[in-house]
Amino acid sequence: MKTILTPTDFSPNALNAIAYAAQLASEVRGKLILVHALPFPTGIAPAEVGVINPQVALKEAYLHELEKLSKTLRLENGFRFEVETFCEEGPLYQCLGKLAVQYQVDMIVMGTKGATGLLQKLVGTNALTIMQQVHCPVLVVPATAKYTGLQKVAYASDFEKEEQVFLQQLFPLVAPFQPEIDVLNVQAEEQLNIVADGQVIQEIATQHTNLAVQIKQVKAASVLAGIKQYTRENPVQLLAVAIEKRNWLEALFHHSVSAQLAFGSNLPLLALPQTPYKLAKKPTAKAQTATASAIPSI
Repeated sequence: MKTILTPTDFSPNALNAIAYAAQLASEVRGKLILVHALPFPTGIAPAEVGVINPQVALKEAYLHELEKLSKTLRLENGFRFEVETFCEEGPLYQCLGKLAVQYQVDMIVMGTKGATGLLQKLVGTNALTIMQQVHCPVLVVPATAKYTGLQKVAYASDFEKEEQVFLQQLFPLVAPFQPEIDVLNVQAEEQLNIVADGQVIQEIATQHTNLAVQIKQVKAASVLAGIKQYTRENPVQLLAVAIEKRNWLEALFHHSVSAQLAFGSNLPLLALPQTPYKLAKKPTAKAQTATASAIPSI
């Protein structure tokens, strides 16, 4: 993990997420990118000669605030990482998606309001949109979460899908912190044999020999109850989940009493996309040649 992208609206929740991201960047001596997204201007009359465009003035004001924040963060963290700042126009998810690819971002870190706010954010609002639309790991940090290191990380899975693409993202992200990693499966009903999944997980783990990976299973009435039980009994600093399809996410974070009680307000959630841009297959030279030869000459 070298480059972290963090959006901010300068709210306390966003600033808490930035502080969390800054400590991550400090540990790996990486780069922190701060961005504020401005909506496209609507209904603004053309500026008169000599009159400053209000959108331009607003953008300059936010860039000034971002620069102030950048200097503070570097000073507080002993100048152990670089900071870049951007003020972009457009929807937040589009701004993050563009910057993630352009600057080869390893992870997006953003804030939310805690346990109930996390559920509200994940179902139908900004964070869920970003998780689904931006092909980059997204770490959602609750308002009261403070960075205390990453000694233990859990990856919750239903073991009913191919895990490689998600673990290939998770392991390199957390490798610099050398945590224990529990691959957690909640047996809410009869499950298929998981030996094949376990073999895949161990094969990938051998590529990161500084990581201690274990497969753990918990029996519970529901997936949510099982994760709640596990996080209550284990000192986990981060929970990772796969964003494969919406119905899995909805099943995990459904608006119900059990869902609202599932996670403590201090547990950051790492969402791993099914199609991360860093693992996207690039066309080979042979494929490009074949495509070019298929184009008729004029």
